[in-house]
Amino acid sequence: MGTLGAALSALLAVDVTATASRYRRNVFLWAIIAILLGTAYVFALAAVALFLAARYSPVAAATTIAVVLFVTALILIGVMAGLRARDRRIAEARKRRAALQANLALVAAGSIVRKQPLLAAATAIAVGALLGVGRGRRRSEER
Repeated sequence: MGTLGAALSALLAVDVTATASRYRRNVFLWAIIAILLGTAYVFALAAVALFLAARYSPVAAATTIAVVLFVTALILIGVMAGLRARDRRIAEARKRRAALQANLALVAAGSIVRKQPLLAAATAIAVGALLGVGRGRRRSEER
């Protein structure tokens, strides 16, 4: 049994090391991607500002860019608020459904216990299993 434990722990150490290395690599690559995209965004804004400054005054070009970015930010805030409200409604519906299932299970358990007292232990186990399954779903839905 000692050899099996050593083999399993070595296998686990290899997986953890590989996973940590993969995460480090991905973080580094995403940081480079974010820097490049940020730089491209700044140069795109500068190009738009120069283009508008050639047609209009530099103050009008800067004001136009600021207004467009502000309106875009307001639109994104509205979209985020709508998504948050939708997520809240979905979570409340899931809570209501879980409460309804628990209540139905308890009612069914009560009727079975009254009709056949010998099945009380099996019913208690079934109710515990139902409640346990409901809790496992909630944890996975929060992710």
